[in-house]
Amino acid sequence: MPTERQNPLLRRLASRPPKLPGGVRLTVVPHDSRHATIALAHGARRIELRAAVLSVPYPSALERLLATEPELEAVIVQRVPRGLAEAAERHGIAYLDVQGRGQVVREGFVYAAEPLRGPVMTPRSSPFAPAASRVVRALLADPVHHWRISHLASLVQLNPGNVHRALAALTDSGYVERDGDAYVLVDPGSLLEAWAEIGTRLRPNHRGTIAVQEDLRLAVERLVSDLGRRAVVSGELAAELMTPHLPAESAIVHCLDTDAWEQLSGWELGGWQLLAIDSPPRAGHIAVDLADEGVAQFGSERYELPLVSPAQLYVDLARSRGRGREAAEEVRRQCLRY
Repeated sequence: MPTERQNPLLRRLASRPPKLPGGVRLTVVPHDSRHATIALAHGARRIELRAAVLSVPYPSALERLLATEPELEAVIVQRVPRGLAEAAERHGIAYLDVQGRGQVVREGFVYAAEPLRGPVMTPRSSPFAPAASRVVRALLADPVHHWRISHLASLVQLNPGNVHRALAALTDSGYVERDGDAYVLVDPGSLLEAWAEIGTRLRPNHRGTIAVQEDLRLAVERLVSDLGRRAVVSGELAAELMTPHLPAESAIVHCLDTDAWEQLSGWELGGWQLLAIDSPPRAGHIAVDLADEGVAQFGSERYELPLVSPAQLYVDLARSRGRGREAAEEVRRQCLRY
């Protein structure tokens, strides 16, 4: 029976198992705070699987869990991000969410129910919101550091209270742990994946796109100069400069200055024509937004262009398909390595 220390998700599934599509019956028998036996039955056919709760539902967390508990056959999660489903199939492990949807494939038994893709709650108090993400950016820039609130607040130029709230949210979600008076990142890969999924839903309201006819890099150099260098470069162009892999066809420029942005959006700056939002940018376009100044933190300069940090670049490219997505993975492989 569930105990007071039982994981809430496990307790809910054990006490109130959901009705599964196709007449499949689910039973969950907890063993401890995180582990259980899950049984699925259809007619006379019944299978049992050794399962564990995966509190952080991202591929990196799944791989870390399987490295320590290779005997697991299934994971139970609150929800199923797209990347988790792909990773679970790659490892041959079953997965179910709180609604009992997911995939279980065993000899003589196949259960597949597409997870419901409802909106992810992303309040502005989220640690992935523009200003709060300064904390996330710092953690990913030095993933083995033991962070004290005062040091982190000074580094990212935020009020200690705001830093504490961001760290508390990350701790509650399982991305960060307390070590005495310090905070330690548990799994940088999972935090990066969560930021890429959730943070892109909290993008700035002030955005637009510029179509360019000239060489893309020259156009970006000119735009950054016209913005008084109060901007940083991201997107495919930054990936090309940081980890040469594929030639860039588009770019992202984060403007850091409100006055410069107002001049740009009013077509009063350098003759630029800022048009309707096009995100992610198409080939031959520069996506521009007015971003929190933290977006420039932990960046670098390449060929006299200010670039965002590798983690920020990965997040900016995460929503892309094809070339952009391939560039994101190359940045992760070469620069982040988690």
